[in-house]
Amino acid sequence: MSEKEATQQKQKPRYRVTVFPNWCKGCDLCIEFCPTGVLEHQPGINVVAVHPERCTACRWCELHCPDFAIFVTEIDETEPETEP
Repeated sequence: MSEKEATQQKQKPRYRVTVFPNWCKGCDLCIEFCPTGVLEHQPGINVVAVHPERCTACRWCELHCPDFAIFVTEIDETEPETEP
C-alpha cells in the first residue's frame, strides 16, 4: 500500500455494523439495498456483515430494517476494536 493510500484510509471514517441474529428474520431487505455490499445471507445465521470496511454509514439498513436488528455506529479510532 502506498503512503497516499494509507493516509486516505486513516482519514476515512470507519463504522461497525451490528446485526442481532435473534432479532433478524432474514427478509434480506438490507442485503438487497446496501449500496456497498456490506451484508450477506449466511445459512443458519441470516444476515452477517461480511465486509464492514465497506460501510459508508448511509444507515439504510438500520433505518429500514423491519425488525430493528441492525445498528451502525462509528468506531472511535482511540479505542481498541472489540467484537460486540
